[in-house]
Amino acid sequence: MRFSEEFGIVHVFGAIDGASGVTGDSINMRDVHHVCFLVSFGALTGSSDLTVKTGASAGTETTALTFNYRWASEASGTATADVYGAWATSAALEITDGTYEDHLLIVEVDATEMTADEPWLTLSVDSDATVILESCVAITSKRHTGLTQPTSIT
Repeated sequence: MRFSEEFGIVHVFGAIDGASGVTGDSINMRDVHHVCFLVSFGALTGSSDLTVKTGASAGTETTALTFNYRWASEASGTATADVYGAWATSAALEITDGTYEDHLLIVEVDATEMTADEPWLTLSVDSDATVILESCVAITSKRHTGLTQPTSIT
């Protein structure tokens, strides 16, 4: 088994300074059961809100979803950076410098929580922070395994 044949891997947005806000590539959840966003934060000054929204087409952010999340309990580079806090939910998670700087955040959404006529899912972080270095990759649980990554996922 190859991991990339069992799960879809989507580069949502690259390592950027998202102080002017960032909207990730949309994921078409039509062929996906579940998505796990891995959002990595670096330097962070201030705070910004992270949202996950659905829409009828790619890039359309119509309906905010309440999503599940948890983050690494220690900063990257420490021995316990792979230990995560308890699961929580939010529809607009405030990303603050004292909590998320140099940490990995896990955001998960199940396709059954989405509106049927809005199959596209988009993760965004607003522009409220003065500095916010971030990147995001998503792992999807595909409906049909053993196939190569579909080209229509983003």
